[in-house]
Amino acid sequence: MKTKIQEDFSSSAKGMKRSAIREVLKLTQREDIISFAGGLPAPESFPIEDIKRIAVKVLDRDQSKALQYGATEGENELRQILVDRYKKQGVELELENLVMLTSSQQGLSLLGKVFLDPEDIVICGLPSYLGGISAFSTYGAKLQGIPLDDKGMRSDFLEKELQKLKDNGKKPKFIYLVPDFQNPAGITMPESRRIEIIQLAHKYGVLIVEDSPYRELRYEGEEQRMIYELDKEGQTITLGTFSKTFVPGFRLGWVMADPSIIDKFVMSKQSADLCTSAFLQRITIEY
Repeated sequence: MKTKIQEDFSSSAKGMKRSAIREVLKLTQREDIISFAGGLPAPESFPIEDIKRIAVKVLDRDQSKALQYGATEGENELRQILVDRYKKQGVELELENLVMLTSSQQGLSLLGKVFLDPEDIVICGLPSYLGGISAFSTYGAKLQGIPLDDKGMRSDFLEKELQKLKDNGKKPKFIYLVPDFQNPAGITMPESRRIEIIQLAHKYGVLIVEDSPYRELRYEGEEQRMIYELDKEGQTITLGTFSKTFVPGFRLGWVMADPSIIDKFVMSKQSADLCTSAFLQRITIEY
C-alpha cells in the first residue's frame, strides 16, 4: 500500500535542508576542481605510512580491545593527553571536563540536542560557520547574526541585541563563536574582545560556545588565550578536533565544559553512537 511518507516525517525532519558543506564537498570529488571552499587539509600532509605502521602495532598489542565497544567518554589515555596539553597552555582542566566525540561536528549536533528547543535563540557571527548553522537549525533554533569587524564579533552590537532580548523577556541559549581564524571570515579575535564578550555573557547569564578547529594552525603572530581559559565562571563550552592537525577521516573531536554539562553530553552521545571508535583513538594515542 502506497502512503505519503513525507507526512510521517517529524517536524524537525521536515525542516531539514541539505547541508551547504555537503554540496560544496561534492564538488571536490571532481578532478578538474581546485577547491578553496571546503576546509580540506592537503592530502600530502597525511602521515599514511605512520598510520599503517601504528595500526598494525595497535592490533598486535591491543587486539580485541581496539576493535571492541569503548566507553562513551572516550579512551582515558587520549583524554589525559589532551588535558595535559591544555594544562601546559595555562588552562585549568581535569578529566571530568573533557570527553571524546566522533568529530567536533557531532559536538555541534549534541549542543542542539542538549540545549535547544524549537524557537530558541542562538547568537552567532554574521557570517558564521555553515556547519554550526545547519546543526542548530535542525533543532528549530532561530539564529541571530551579529556583525563582525576586524576583531571578530562586535561586542557593542552584541550588547544591544542581548539587552533588546532581555527587554522582551527573552534570552539566547548561547553565543556561538569561532574565535581563532573564524570560518568563513578568517579573523582571530584579540584577547580584549574575548574578555568583552565574556563579560557580556556573565552580565546576561548566557553560555558561550567556543568552536576551535583551527587554533593550532597558527604560523605567525601571537597566540590568544582561549575563551575557556579566560572565562572564570565556567560558562564556556569548547569544541576541538584532530581533523585539521592529523587526519579528518578519523572523525575525532572533543568537548570541554563544566562537569554538569559534560554529563548531559555523555548521555546524549550514548543514544547517538554509543562511543567513538576505540581503534582510531588508540592509533591517535600512538601517533
